[in-house]
Amino acid sequence: MKKSLIKFLGLTVFIASCSAAVTEKADTIKTGSDSAMTKNHLSDSIAVDSNQVNKAVLTSIYVKAIQDYIDAIHKKDKTVFDTLFFIKRKNGQADDFPDIQLPQSIKQTKLLQFTQQQADNHKQLYCKSSPCINLIGWAEKNKAGFIFVTFYPEYDHQYDCYINYKFNSTKKDYELEKLTVEVLIFNKNGKPDHFAIYQDGKHIGDKSIK
Repeated sequence: MKKSLIKFLGLTVFIASCSAAVTEKADTIKTGSDSAMTKNHLSDSIAVDSNQVNKAVLTSIYVKAIQDYIDAIHKKDKTVFDTLFFIKRKNGQADDFPDIQLPQSIKQTKLLQFTQQQADNHKQLYCKSSPCINLIGWAEKNKAGFIFVTFYPEYDHQYDCYINYKFNSTKKDYELEKLTVEVLIFNKNGKPDHFAIYQDGKHIGDKSIK
């Protein structure tokens, strides 16, 4: 029980640190008090500025990002997902999960949205083919960005997938601009050592843990 509580608290701290450190880990994904992202970018409220996207567009870009995430991880190591468990954060923060309804499945992969309590209650289900994901995302009319923070088993951090899009005004659609997978590598003592960086399924280098 004590071990589970420690892991749960660790996840909460990690989620908070993701929001604070996003500007250092991605060029266009920003969160926190000094960021360009606001709650309005992730909500279904009435548009308050020219960059606001509506709920239909927001749902569409989230679906596109999930498709690209599934393809990217399969390309990297042939992983076939059975289920993706998304934590539907509602903490009153700018990076709360938006009020959208995802499809039941994408690319033969089931999608489940859990509250934080549900995520904790079902953590025994998380594995390589059915990971738990803390999805941080934002979308504007001209660009969008996502981080898929991926955990298994339980709340063990495994890798992050960064996806950036740019809106093509001619095609009237968001086009993939950059996708990077950062895999957490552990040393012989089981402690995080560095990130292995992948693009287009290929290892392109390593990055130290700051």
